Amino acid sequence: MLLWARWRGATMPAGREWLGAAGVGLCLVALSNALIVWVEQRIASGVVALFAAGSPLLIAMFTRHRTGIPLGTRRTIGLALGTLGLLLLGSATFRMVPDVPRLITLGTAMVAWAVGATYGRDWPHASNLLVSSSAQMFAGGLIAIVVGVGLGEFTSFDVHAVTTRSLLAWSYLTIFGSMLAYTVFQWLMSHVDPTAVASYTYINPIVALGLGGLFAGEVIGGRVIAATALLMPAVVLVVTGGTVQPEPAEPG
Repeated sequence: MLLWARWRGATMPAGREWLGAAGVGLCLVALSNALIVWVEQRIASGVVALFAAGSPLLIAMFTRHRTGIPLGTRRTIGLALGTLGLLLLGSATFRMVPDVPRLITLGTAMVAWAVGATYGRDWPHASNLLVSSSAQMFAGGLIAIVVGVGLGEFTSFDVHAVTTRSLLAWSYLTIFGSMLAYTVFQWLMSHVDPTAVASYTYINPIVALGLGGLFAGEVIGGRVIAATALLMPAVVLVVTGGTVQPEPAEPG
């Protein structure tokens, strides 16, 4: 993405902009996504999605501290409903997770994501959105690689164990989960209130459970229906009740 942006004539990040990109990349890639990958080796992705869905509450609190602007009544009610909905949805699930260290790591990843998504907006960054996003992913990925090599992961990597299915999954996450989704996320964070952007995580568990019911034969019980009744209006209130005006972004 950096090479493509350079080919299009964009200016590459300067020194302080690389430092800002490294800080955001550390929070959003190395301390968030990379840690979640480690957590999901032992904890089901559905449980991880439930925990990650609490990020709007963290982002709302950090944004309140960063800007000094009150959340407003509608948004506060929406965050409360969303939190209650998640607790209801996950109350039976959390008891099935005995791996406390990984749960603590998951909480750390959520905090790191919220810090990078909010306070990271004030750190030096390139004015071009494509350059800024790709620099953050490049720097964060490089940090994660260095840490992985330091922990001895390179010596345990077996190229012969790589399957076509795993390559396709890696390619999907590279193109859609990183190049596309990460850049769109950064664009939204520059044009829309951060708490409203983060409210999509309230919907993720509902979508996952719905797909499980449609295609995997999973049972959708009363707990899921009741949680949905709380989460859906929570998203509406969070999205429509904001008072924080996003900073204007320079065209890129």
